[in-house]
Amino acid sequence: MKKIQLGFFKKPQGVFTKEIITQIENRLAQHKNITLKKNLDFSQGYLKNGSFYINNFNLNTLDAFFWHDTVKPADWKGDNYFLHLLSTLEKNCLVINSSQSTQITNDKFLAHSVLQKNNLPVADFALVDSTNTSALIKIFNDFGKTILIKPRFGGWGTGIIKVTSQDQLLSTLELLASFSTEKKQIFIEKYYPNDLSKWISVVVIGSKVVFGYQKTNQETSTWKIYDPRKIDGKGFYSTYIKPSSELKSIALKAKEAIGKDIIGFDFIFTKEGYKIIDENGRPGLYQQCWDKAHLNIVDEIVDLILARLKPLL
Repeated sequence: MKKIQLGFFKKPQGVFTKEIITQIENRLAQHKNITLKKNLDFSQGYLKNGSFYINNFNLNTLDAFFWHDTVKPADWKGDNYFLHLLSTLEKNCLVINSSQSTQITNDKFLAHSVLQKNNLPVADFALVDSTNTSALIKIFNDFGKTILIKPRFGGWGTGIIKVTSQDQLLSTLELLASFSTEKKQIFIEKYYPNDLSKWISVVVIGSKVVFGYQKTNQETSTWKIYDPRKIDGKGFYSTYIKPSSELKSIALKAKEAIGKDIIGFDFIFTKEGYKIIDENGRPGLYQQCWDKAHLNIVDEIVDLILARLKPLL
């Protein structure tokens, strides 16, 4: 039986310590049907004649390549070099955490669009030209005269503006326009009154919900989870939650719709039930949550990779 040529790359980050990464690599390298190629930092690669190289190594000779998000969502917007690298590799190779799913996840408009198309309970949303005043006013009225203007690419609850009047809407857009002469696409989400104590993020790896967690607000806010200084980067102020069967079902369907292998979904609870308000390509993989869920990240990542490789083995 031919051995699978597997490329692997994960930077140390959060729960992915050097020790954990080494354990994952060792488990994969010990598999009888896998030849592992480590330390393939795709960000150092280049394209030549339709092939993806790192130094003199042609990654297109691989059967599969695993990586996990290591960049900020804002770095992925538009015409992104790293996405070109990964999408070129995908022509000849299985990429675990595909370029398309990464692009979708890190773009709130694309991610919400995919979830809505698949009849999942995502918050109502709109994308509009900031100079189209009549459209903006109509959206504001259609969404109940309370809206959120969100960064299309962002996280940590930063940059979100709650708008509760038409005058505030227009003055906010004037302020945004004063920082740039470029035409702006404004991403808008309907505001739903909700109980912040019921906010929950649900983490999916492969076909498995591993856990949920709730966050403690690090800044004063009565309507959003907010951590602009990233105080809770390691999850010390986050609390493990076992998701309900309903949330597990929604999260798994959302994961399948988007296609990303490691992903998280933020939920609020409204009078209409749960609504997805954010999709995270880098969900909180906090160690205390792993401990309380009685799961091991090494096992879950190895299981994910082997499950994706199964058709090739």
